[in-house]
Amino acid sequence: MTTADNSKVASEICADVKYVCKTFGNRNAGGEGERAAAEYFAQRLSACASEVKTEQFKLYPNAFMGWIAASVTCILLGIAAYFFSALVALLLFAVGMIPVLFEYILYKRMLDPLYKQEISSNVTAVKSCSQEPKRRLYFVANVDACFENSVKYRLGGVMQFVIIAAGFLGVAYFSALSIARWAIIGGIGAGIAQGATLYAGAAGLIFAIPLFISYFLKSTKKVVDGANGNLSGCFVATKLLETLKDIETEHTEIGVILTGGGAVGLRGAKVWCETNAEKIDKENTAFIVLNNLRELSNLNVNSVEMNGFVKNDKDVAGLALKAAEALELKCSNRSIPFGATDSAAFSQSGFKSAGIVAIDRKLPDYYQTRYDSYDNMSEECIAKCFELVLKITELYADEPSLHIAPTKEEAASAGEEQSAAAEAPDSAAADGSEE
Repeated sequence: MTTADNSKVASEICADVKYVCKTFGNRNAGGEGERAAAEYFAQRLSACASEVKTEQFKLYPNAFMGWIAASVTCILLGIAAYFFSALVALLLFAVGMIPVLFEYILYKRMLDPLYKQEISSNVTAVKSCSQEPKRRLYFVANVDACFENSVKYRLGGVMQFVIIAAGFLGVAYFSALSIARWAIIGGIGAGIAQGATLYAGAAGLIFAIPLFISYFLKSTKKVVDGANGNLSGCFVATKLLETLKDIETEHTEIGVILTGGGAVGLRGAKVWCETNAEKIDKENTAFIVLNNLRELSNLNVNSVEMNGFVKNDKDVAGLALKAAEALELKCSNRSIPFGATDSAAFSQSGFKSAGIVAIDRKLPDYYQTRYDSYDNMSEECIAKCFELVLKITELYADEPSLHIAPTKEEAASAGEEQSAAAEAPDSAAADGSEE
């Protein structure tokens, strides 16, 4: 396989990202823009894949974050109830925290039926091999983009973290106070707060401020471009299959999965896993998820995701790290402290999966804000990540047709080094020196 001009590829990818952003507009999960973008990718992949399949599925996009207002209201009512009934306060805190736990922390779909239904789609493209397939490698990315994190955009990431942390601390503080009051009062915990419990509750009202601000954490109107998150992953995966179009493999199938609803709780990835669980040879199939390829200095392989609850496959992670090492790319094996990529959904379903991201774990200002635009991409990072997926494919497939041939410049450089090495012994002999 001839080495691609990675700089040229990166430039083309950035141009493609700009085209999608300007042509299809907002790509919120289940929206017209997301569907149009998925159709665009399906058509493009059909030119280089043996099989392209688009599968539609029902989606309830607001279920993932739409509960914020209801949860915050329950918690604020719980704080007010504390001064009159400890039991009522605790019940309100519990009701308010249930969506946080199941939807945001565990990425469950328990609230989906309560929200408006939309239609999204997953696009799967596979390049067949010439003989009996023995292994399959998929590269995965999500097509959709998220609604903007309004507080992060206006106040910055540090303040967003402080506000969220203060909100959780406020719930813990008043829950502890409510339990203490209930123990003091007894019975059903009813009674007007007095003395120390009154003063402690009054002091805790400071937590009402970050909780109120939490109403505005997520915009309901502004959708970000999602140039880095996650068109970067979509186009690196697509370019890979286009590059391999005329390369024939004997026993390795190479595929691309572009999911819908990734920004709203990995919905598309979860549906894909459910639909294909019985069709895929899990033992001989690997999934590499590409997400937010923007900062080369923060190139990471995800070992743990979904807020620490899901571990990715060690062998697949090791494959990505081995490929990075072969290319002399600095790549760490880290966990994602908050949130998840599609890799978590595949790992949860028993597939061998790992994720690759190139973004600071402190989440820079462009992450999920309007700054994630097509004019804020890194061609250098895209080029190196594209080179990385080529190397991963070569190592995983282990077929002669995929061994990357050197460029003319690399070959010339290697020839010069060999000539110098061949001449070295003669020079040493002439000098009368010994090794």
